[in-house]
Amino acid sequence: MASADILSQTLSSITSIKLDEISNQKSNFETIKAELLHRAKEEPSQREKVSTLLNGLYEVHNLTKLSDNTTAFCRNVEKFLEQSRCDPSVSIKLQKDWESKCVTQLDVKSLKYEYAALYGRMVNEWLSNSEDKSDVSSTDGIEIVGRKEMQDQRATWEEYVFKARETDAAAIQQYLEKLFKSNKIIKAAYEYLQEATNKFERYMTDNIHFDEKSLTWVIHGLLRSDLLTDEKRKLLKDFLNNKVVLTELADVLNMRISSLDKWRWDPTGTPVEQRRQLNGRYRFYHDEDLLQTILLRYIGVKWGVHFKETLTTFQSTLDVWKASSTPVPNADRKRRQFFLGESLAQPPSTVESIRAQHFADEIFLEQLMDDTEEQRGGYDDDSESPRDTRKSGQQITQTLLHTLASEIIMKTRLGQELTVVRTDFKWFGPSLPHSTMFAVLKYFGVSDRWVGFFRRALEAPMKFVQDGPDAPVQIRKRGTPISGPLSDMLAETVLFCLDFAFNQHTDGAQMYRLHDDIWFWGSEKTCVKGWTLMTEFAQLAGLDFNEEKTGAVKITRKPGEKPKASSSLPKGDVRWGFLKLDSVTGRFLIDQSSVDKHIEELRLQLGHCKSVFDWIQAWNVYGARFFTNNFGKPAKCFGLNHVDMCLKTFARIQSKLFNGTGGSVTSTLQKMISERFGVKDIPEGYLYFPISMGGLDLKSPFIELYLIRESITKNPDSHMDLFFNQEEDEYRRVKDIFDKGKVPGQDQLPYSLKDQLANEPFMPFDEFTRYREQTSTKLYTAYRNLVQLPTEDEVERTSVVASHIDSRAWSRLKSYERWVIQLYGSDMCERFGGLNVVEKGLLPTGMVSMFRESRFKWQG
Repeated sequence: MASADILSQTLSSITSIKLDEISNQKSNFETIKAELLHRAKEEPSQREKVSTLLNGLYEVHNLTKLSDNTTAFCRNVEKFLEQSRCDPSVSIKLQKDWESKCVTQLDVKSLKYEYAALYGRMVNEWLSNSEDKSDVSSTDGIEIVGRKEMQDQRATWEEYVFKARETDAAAIQQYLEKLFKSNKIIKAAYEYLQEATNKFERYMTDNIHFDEKSLTWVIHGLLRSDLLTDEKRKLLKDFLNNKVVLTELADVLNMRISSLDKWRWDPTGTPVEQRRQLNGRYRFYHDEDLLQTILLRYIGVKWGVHFKETLTTFQSTLDVWKASSTPVPNADRKRRQFFLGESLAQPPSTVESIRAQHFADEIFLEQLMDDTEEQRGGYDDDSESPRDTRKSGQQITQTLLHTLASEIIMKTRLGQELTVVRTDFKWFGPSLPHSTMFAVLKYFGVSDRWVGFFRRALEAPMKFVQDGPDAPVQIRKRGTPISGPLSDMLAETVLFCLDFAFNQHTDGAQMYRLHDDIWFWGSEKTCVKGWTLMTEFAQLAGLDFNEEKTGAVKITRKPGEKPKASSSLPKGDVRWGFLKLDSVTGRFLIDQSSVDKHIEELRLQLGHCKSVFDWIQAWNVYGARFFTNNFGKPAKCFGLNHVDMCLKTFARIQSKLFNGTGGSVTSTLQKMISERFGVKDIPEGYLYFPISMGGLDLKSPFIELYLIRESITKNPDSHMDLFFNQEEDEYRRVKDIFDKGKVPGQDQLPYSLKDQLANEPFMPFDEFTRYREQTSTKLYTAYRNLVQLPTEDEVERTSVVASHIDSRAWSRLKSYERWVIQLYGSDMCERFGGLNVVEKGLLPTGMVSMFRESRFKWQG
């Protein structure tokens, strides 16, 4: 039995047991409550009515624990009632108020039981409707649309994968010879690269590879990926907790890696499953034997880490990689030393230093791991884990968008035009020719033995799960499997050659490449050079550009001017996610027509959900997270307009999606629960509160934006306005220092330089500002501020909320959770006597939280 089924049965059993217990408790409670209210009503005096209710509350406390506030209230009122026997100042009106509060406490308990039962019924609905939600023969509209799209993409994928494209290995070698032996310095660095690869191969031959430690990091990496079925994920977690099993696994895998020359796939074929992604694309996942998965991941990680280290060494070798900006000429540098002093002539923190650090830390060979134990989200994975040791590709892409937006603001305000080019390769993973990969590996010193292994690993026999047990077996002849470190290594070594060629042929222009997603910008002439180089490389490597994601934009931001990019650059817009770069304003704007297409897709996905929990999951991932990420993460360079544009778009999405059910996700979900389960007047807090508090954890896309709206830069140009003012002030300041003969370090300069410049007036302003990006600390500050994320404007905890959650627990909450609790807290406390909808332990909320996302499958 699959582990997912076991988990499902376990959760169902736990829920049934807890629901029975809740039902018994509720029945007992309601009996006690009814009798208590009747007895209190029959009491002749107001004092006795209150006394009867107090005694009843103590009886309830033995059945289900009352809150600390309620028990304190009861103890106090007991004392006050005793006082009322002799003291007429304890009025009847006051006693009636106590009676009302006692009844309210009983009603709160009734409501808690009602919502505990509701939660359990929703769990049962979810489990009963999620065993096997998809029937491929269904005539439901979403199935027909999805299957047509699915079949089209499968046909395209098969056209690539099962038909080889032979590239000219000799021409590739000739191209690389010219590139990597263009001068003595580059040739020496290349020869070191080859020797490092030979040394690494000896290490792979001589060492014992698998033990408890290495298996642990391999398994953790697999669990962070999206490649595994639920059953295999459960098995791997069991392996981690069993040292005996790990030892046995290590023995078997060491035998396999020691006889790698004999390694082969099972000829019966590896199952391939087609899964839909939120962006509408389908991906093709291999479900090979678990031992093969571990072996191939280990080898892929080891080779990937080797090439990341070796190619980084090559790139950082002095005078190999051309700088992205021309260094300050020696004569001008000496003049700056004389007039300004060493610290201002060559400061350590400049715009160029930010660019270099960003490229080294986040962009260069981004897909390859820095070390074997690194953990991060996979390609296109927009989820985050607290155990990640490095930013995900999605997070790095957001930073890249901020970098580009900041560059546009800075360059255009400095009076320069900026041309931006964006592209990626069409079906890159499936289309990359094997002959291209092997030609590059051989040129980098990889032996025939290892190339032979990589060839066998790629040429996997495969069959589609959807085609049933008699599906034909076909051999991969082109491309790489999805999202594995071995695939990343093979792809990145090829595209590194493009990185280096681009750097050399454009005299150091920066190409920002994340996997096959490529951005570059600069002068139009430089971009034309870069694009020409890229088209030549693509033809040589056997790759094609994706026209839908390829375009060029020229930006000046001059009023009334709409510049056109050169005809030598690709046609099309510069886009990412739902953003489109506007050539007039230089801003990223949300393309509302693209949003509309996804609104309709989300409508189909929500309409196909048969349980409340699946509906919430679909909304959280698609309606909140997917749209949020693809609108671009707010940053100071995007400004307030971007935040407001996102807020208006989210309002439009909800209005269009839910126009028949109140116009919001909140009203729609309230109506759905009321109709299905008969519960009326559902508070908003119940929908949005965390699962740990008994809420449904519905996500609001608005809160994250309002958290930063007040602190974000209103107008991004203000950072450059401040820079220009500071630059003029600094010029006057350093001129005054020079005129007073107090330039620091000037007396230590060579006599010949001082003698040459002694009678010259202070440098003119245009000379002072000539090398801003290499020398200006003020411009560095402006640029750094532009790329920064805004700080969150936290809500303040009111006394009502503070009385139910202490400072320590409050500090552990995320800003989003604090906002939700403060927004709905007063109403929830009034209804439920506190912030927890149900008592902890009464329902399997922890297990639901763990299990909910893994069970969810996109339809179509």
